[in-house]
Amino acid sequence: MMKWIYGSIASFLLASVAFSQSADDYFHNSANQYIAGDLAEALRVGVLGLQQYSTDPKLNSLVEKIKEELEKQQNQQQQQQQQQQEGEQQQDQKDQQQQDQEQGSQEQDQQQQQEQEQQEQQSEEQQQNQQAQDEEMRKKELPKPDEMSREEAERILNALQKDEQDLQKARKKKGKGRKRIDKDW
Repeated sequence: MMKWIYGSIASFLLASVAFSQSADDYFHNSANQYIAGDLAEALRVGVLGLQQYSTDPKLNSLVEKIKEELEKQQNQQQQQQQQQQEGEQQQDQKDQQQQDQEQGSQEQDQQQQQEQEQQEQQSEEQQQNQQAQDEEMRKKELPKPDEMSREEAERILNALQKDEQDLQKARKKKGKGRKRIDKDW
């Protein structure tokens, strides 16, 4: 019950203080809020004053000025938001372009790497093929340690035959040039 009484008294006092303000009081309170930068509160106080003193020229011009200022702030905020959105869009576009470039670069790097790997693989295959061919040629050309090639065997046989012929010729010459020596006693 006490709370109700205190609440009623407080309401009555506030109402009497609110009704006891003059148009100049509303103007000054609203102007102070405007100067402090609280445009919403300045407008609220000005509108309250206009409800009681709707014909007061100073209060009317102050409320109009506050409305203009609020509208100006809203326009500036919209412009800032629009500029911010445009800046974000530009940044997004730059980021997208950079991503595209990086992706293209990565794809190009991957393609170059694949080409290089293919070239290396082909080179390895060619080397292996060449080594296999070289090995095969060596096998054909070089006999095994305990075997000889056909050409080598023919060469050795020819050399032996020639030596044999030379030896026989030499014997024949010796035989013809040899004189029999009779005993001389």
